[in-house]
Amino acid sequence: MTPNSPPTVSPQALGNFFDDIARVLGEDNISRTPSHGALEGIQGRKSYGDPFSTSGAHAPSGAVRPSAVEEVQEVVKLANKHKVCLWTVSRGKNLGYDLHRMNKIVEVNEEYGYAIVEPGVSFFDLYEEIQRQGLNLWPSVPAIAWGSVLGNTMDRGFGYTPNGEHSQSQCGMEVVLPDGELLRTGMGAMKDNKTFALYKGYVHSVVTKIGMHITPAPEAYATVEVSVPNEADLIPLTGTLSDLMRRSIILNSPSIANIFRIALTSQIPEVHAKLAQYMKPNSYVPYDVLEEIRTKHNWGFWKAYFSLYGSVEMLPALIQTVRRAFSTIPGVKIEWREFPGSPGHAITSAEIKEEQIPHSGIPTLAPLGIVDSRSEKGGAHIDYSPIIPPSGRELYEWYLTAKQRTIAARFDFFADFHVYPRYVVGIELVIYTLGEEARVLELCGDLLRDGAELGYMEYRTHVRYMDRIAAKLDFNDFAFGKFTGRLKDVLDPNGVLSPGKSGIWNGVSKM
Repeated sequence: MTPNSPPTVSPQALGNFFDDIARVLGEDNISRTPSHGALEGIQGRKSYGDPFSTSGAHAPSGAVRPSAVEEVQEVVKLANKHKVCLWTVSRGKNLGYDLHRMNKIVEVNEEYGYAIVEPGVSFFDLYEEIQRQGLNLWPSVPAIAWGSVLGNTMDRGFGYTPNGEHSQSQCGMEVVLPDGELLRTGMGAMKDNKTFALYKGYVHSVVTKIGMHITPAPEAYATVEVSVPNEADLIPLTGTLSDLMRRSIILNSPSIANIFRIALTSQIPEVHAKLAQYMKPNSYVPYDVLEEIRTKHNWGFWKAYFSLYGSVEMLPALIQTVRRAFSTIPGVKIEWREFPGSPGHAITSAEIKEEQIPHSGIPTLAPLGIVDSRSEKGGAHIDYSPIIPPSGRELYEWYLTAKQRTIAARFDFFADFHVYPRYVVGIELVIYTLGEEARVLELCGDLLRDGAELGYMEYRTHVRYMDRIAAKLDFNDFAFGKFTGRLKDVLDPNGVLSPGKSGIWNGVSKM
């Protein structure tokens, strides 16, 4: 099944589109080339497009920056008039997501635990507004918090509080349909409905507002780290974590790091100096070196990070339950930082201060530092992220194959596995230099093929791989792709909104 390509737009049509848009937004709010106008990103760049590629593939022709819903509607209508394709982004961040001028925080409700935000609101913006109002709420934030709350949610991103599964914590959307019509989903379909952000239901299009559920600040809190010494201990570590989540002992999403990630993110200069001997183009850190580091510092091969949230009376019992659950793993080491709290008083972010992993919702940009760890001249990263059953057995089987692929391609395996009650997101982050782009893209293709052979596919991916992943959706002669293609033909007949996003094209149903 071969998808259609986006329609070719002549320079004259594109110029006419920008001229019409300039009359709506003003010339200062459009970019007729991709080289300027974006929010400042990595290495100070303000251009649009992938900063981690030298190929220029998928570069846009320019950008438009509306600041209000009515302007978005005009942009979409003019795109249909001139047959110009739009690819909607929220802040040009997430090194992957420009509606950044639409940056209103419409509402933050402490009593019911939600916020309603526009696409340009970053995780920093939401956190700072909660602090400004002195609200007892802990917003979920991802590892790098400069991106859009809305954009991260729409691409199934996640954070680290109990509401960290962002696509499940969204509630109520306002969207501009491909013909420019404005629609609200769920209870928002009724004008002035009071439960817009409390009862969900949504449709994909240009989302201009979104409701997000937020975790109430707890009375008592503890951050927990569980280390296990052996590579095969990934199996009981993962299985125990997911079981504790299904039983609602652990409420947030634990992440699992391997020894390479533990060493790379440590604050020990001696360790960094050792890694630097091998972290160069066309090289990787040998596992005997990692084992030497692990043994010297008494680290585990794997470390899980999660937190416990509850009342003053509950927290000691939760800690004891966690200790008992992991005690069956030989050599396990459990460490925790406890905030026992006091009855009736919520713990504040000021008490916790910044954490390595933001389980309490304090945003950070600290993880950006690892991108340059392979080269002082600037680096890049990409990931492969399959969805895998949560017993630990399946994750370990996939990991061994992926690890060997990565070593053979002369890269380091950086584990950022995220455990949920009924699945694991097995994120392998690959750090590379731009001179290694061809080799890393070949590795990603191999990982995608290997994962599919094991019966897994990614939860989201780089635009370069969207068609390849969609081509794996082959049940009943590609029935799903034909169905989504039919929907796009009806809702977006001119194919102006994100053609090819998630492998969805116009005309597929006719093939």
